[in-house]
Amino acid sequence: MTREELLRVLSFVDKARGISEARTALARTDPRWNIISYAMRRHLEGRLLTITSAASAAGVPYGTAMRRIGDLVDEGYLLRRRRSETSKSFSLHPTRKLIEEYESYALQLKALVGQTFGFSNGEGAIDDFYFGGYYMASRILSYPTAMRAGVGFDRKVRILSPVDPTFKTLSDFSSNLNELCGTNVEVVTLPLDALHAEIMENHARGNQSYDLVAVDLPWIGQLACQGIIEPLGEIIAAERYSASDFHTAAWKGSAYNGEQYGLPIQPTPELLFCRADLFAEAGLAIPSTTDEVLFAARTLHRSAMNLSGIVMNFGRGTPVAHTFVQTLADFGQPVIALTPRGEGFDLDEITGENFRPMIDTPAGQATAEYLLELLAYAHRDSLKCDWDRRIAIFSQGHAAMTYGWTIRAGSFELEEASPAYGRVEYVPHPAAPGARRVSPIGGFSLAIPAGLGAARTQRAWRVMEYLTRPELMKWYAQNGNLTSPRFSTSADPEVQAMTKLFGRVDAMERRGELQTWPRPPVPEFHDILGVLGAEIHAMLMGESTVAHALSTAQGRVDAIMRANGRY
Repeated sequence: MTREELLRVLSFVDKARGISEARTALARTDPRWNIISYAMRRHLEGRLLTITSAASAAGVPYGTAMRRIGDLVDEGYLLRRRRSETSKSFSLHPTRKLIEEYESYALQLKALVGQTFGFSNGEGAIDDFYFGGYYMASRILSYPTAMRAGVGFDRKVRILSPVDPTFKTLSDFSSNLNELCGTNVEVVTLPLDALHAEIMENHARGNQSYDLVAVDLPWIGQLACQGIIEPLGEIIAAERYSASDFHTAAWKGSAYNGEQYGLPIQPTPELLFCRADLFAEAGLAIPSTTDEVLFAARTLHRSAMNLSGIVMNFGRGTPVAHTFVQTLADFGQPVIALTPRGEGFDLDEITGENFRPMIDTPAGQATAEYLLELLAYAHRDSLKCDWDRRIAIFSQGHAAMTYGWTIRAGSFELEEASPAYGRVEYVPHPAAPGARRVSPIGGFSLAIPAGLGAARTQRAWRVMEYLTRPELMKWYAQNGNLTSPRFSTSADPEVQAMTKLFGRVDAMERRGELQTWPRPPVPEFHDILGVLGAEIHAMLMGESTVAHALSTAQGRVDAIMRANGRY
């Protein structure tokens, strides 16, 4: 089970116990469980657990709480550790014994829930659903129904968005959308870099041109810190909006420093796409490591007419910059010095030294050398490729592999004329030895520009909430958007029948393989991309050495961070 699932189990059990203990006379407060629950929660969240806070969480008088804590220490469930050599204060930590006991309990509870509600087959298969996901909707979702009360045809709702499948659907079917929302909807689409520039310019104009903006997940930090988009915490609380149906990675990727700023509409992971038929003919296994990617690329390169081993997103600027930071994660390292937490890195609190760039490092050198090696077996247009060009080359049958965002898989998943149709296997990014396999989650969330005024902000929220509903996600999927941030949409039988991709991504989310830390949402992320887009491209073009490119990029990003007073 993932860390997020384990936390959801804690919340579920605590709420269930609360019904019997706090709302009825059927049970009394159980201080032992309350201490264990609090200790595990603090451990999973990577936060300090003190004796005082544990006693407070027990829900009983202080003396009784201290005795229960002492019992748990004596039984080997909690470790009492001095906070420094000279300190008189102590911290508490769950021991391996407690962690294993709790994980066993959580797995058994998950199995019981799965069997009770029909989420698993009753034969011990407990990994086929995500605890807390909205699987009660694993039925055929209906065509979208109109909003109960329309926004008003006397008003226009303008949405600024990228040139991507979901937003193309919204634009192409704007007349349908007008009727569904009871207003006039205008969708403005721009390429990625132009979209970012227009969001910034709209803010400079007073944030009056658009009611909603589609935000690439790594931009969240910059736009939040500069007051360009509206925090949603108060609206979410007032509306009692539930996020349990969203994939955790997509939902958390739409937040910054603990505040929610967007609702996921088109999140998409980057995976490795492999032509399974070509691999089978060559007797190759689908790669799970970076070394295996290189071996497969070398073996399959020019093994057939007009076939390259791989096609890479090496175009100058944002494309190659994204490639570098996402591949850096395959070597176990984020682009800045995030604090490790569990099997990943902490995005909830990014301060001080966390902003220091991690480009000129052993992992950075290994990443650069890996990309240079791949270039030898890459399609000749790779150095000019962006996301669309890369996927077009792969879908036309000119490459055996590519790293690709699932959002763009429709060009071969839904097009029978493509040589890749029905022949592609999808796997998370292969990892370097010793690193954990993760795939970066990217794509877009809808956000509200700051300062629209109360009435206009409420109208924008109503449209945003509507456009991110499960039945709308299904509608986007049926029109070529092969991604969904909602468990219920992925569980729809008609959606599953379209392509195996939905099931693959859903399973990766359950295993914790989709992560946002490879592209951390810090305010300087756009600047980092600008630096890497120039230096790494020059390296791949042979105009710079690995050492010079990494050293120069490290220095430039470090100067940006220092100028911004980060450390």
